[in-house]
Amino acid sequence: MSPTPEGQRSLTEQLAEHWSKISYDNLPPEVVSGIKDHILDTLAVAMAGIPSEESRRVRKALTGISNGGPSLVWGTSERLNPAHAALANGTSAHARDFDDGGGPGHAGSATLPAAIAAAELSGSSGKELIVAACAGYDISYRLLQGIGGFAAHTDRGWHSTGTFGTFAAAAACAKIFQLDTATFADALGIAGSFTGGVWAFIEDGAWTKRVHPGKAGESGIDAALLARAGVTGPHQIFEAPWGGIYATYGDGKGFPERVLAGLGETFNVSTSYLKPYACCRGSHSTVDAVMKLIAERDLRPSNIRSITVTAGETAINMLSVHPIETVFDAQFSLPYAISVALENHSVGLEQFDPPRITEPRIQEIFAKISMVLDESIQLEDGPRLDFELINGEKITLLAGNPTDAKGSEKNPMTHAEVVAKAQALLRPYGDETTVKLIDAVENLDSSPSIDNLIAALSPTAYATKSET
Repeated sequence: MSPTPEGQRSLTEQLAEHWSKISYDNLPPEVVSGIKDHILDTLAVAMAGIPSEESRRVRKALTGISNGGPSLVWGTSERLNPAHAALANGTSAHARDFDDGGGPGHAGSATLPAAIAAAELSGSSGKELIVAACAGYDISYRLLQGIGGFAAHTDRGWHSTGTFGTFAAAAACAKIFQLDTATFADALGIAGSFTGGVWAFIEDGAWTKRVHPGKAGESGIDAALLARAGVTGPHQIFEAPWGGIYATYGDGKGFPERVLAGLGETFNVSTSYLKPYACCRGSHSTVDAVMKLIAERDLRPSNIRSITVTAGETAINMLSVHPIETVFDAQFSLPYAISVALENHSVGLEQFDPPRITEPRIQEIFAKISMVLDESIQLEDGPRLDFELINGEKITLLAGNPTDAKGSEKNPMTHAEVVAKAQALLRPYGDETTVKLIDAVENLDSSPSIDNLIAALSPTAYATKSET
């Protein structure tokens, strides 16, 4: 792709000019309420992820090498430098893969740990955190569309949370630090030089997926700090014909018109989905279809002879992990998600952590499910399910686009459903912590600081126990 013509602003410059001038008063009320739902969801999921082994191992690697910094490691008494706090907290937010998506992929876990760590450093207000979060969601969503969108990027083997999450975190932190237009563009350019993340973890369940949002947050806050100190970044990070994002990540193909579409009119918070089910988003439209069938037909595992799931290559690669031994394995097995939906009428975190595959009734229905490749089916088409019942009846379900499943802009979770999910995830911490965190987020835009939010994320007996 040819470089930006002389005299014209690059994509990063146009985005930076727009967002460096946006204030809280420019945000529509529905955008504010929407981003607060995403903040609550991300923080509740992070608290649930704090006791996980992945989260504990990352904290172990970091504590002791940068102790005494300004930024809290959520659920502990540790404080680290902002970049390391973003890495630790971003890992907790994604440790159980129950966090939101959209923006760069998993928007909240990439954006918010970095933004909150930067806000602690800067003494920012609740309104400033809200605006920063919106900047991260909007800019990273736009930039991902500019390379063809999630499906096209994923088909090449890139994990968009790792690759574009760095831009999300850099944008949010640039806004927290109140960088001017040119310096904001530097931060995005530096972020593009730091970015990366691939799907190789799918082969053996490696923990890198859990770490990608945290690493994106770490790199993003570093990018903003370096830019603030006067380090320059490439302003043509996307358009550069040799070494630009389009050239290296997209075989030279870019869609700059998608990046700029509706800039200033849409904020792209609502394009991010919230997860009602604790598994890979690629499974969600299928789970929706199965849960609807259960409700309509009172379908039970004992009624079923077999289920054939016909899906495209990317879905097969993503969602057929076997054997199922870990939480990760269960979350990336569509047959497992179908099995727990049919047997337990629930696809919450308790169905995956720990996996229930050793239970005889789950094993019985899991053995009836097979996955078949159809290369003509694209990731956003969703799979086809063919049920054969014991009585000989056959039922075919078309799952549809996973990105349109429950929790999406087309089929959103209500605020009450978001609060209920948070309450369920925070239950191990007790009623006091649950109320404090929900209240802190609800009142964020009237808070002169984020002190109440940080207090709600501070250590509890449950979290401290998880460190032992």
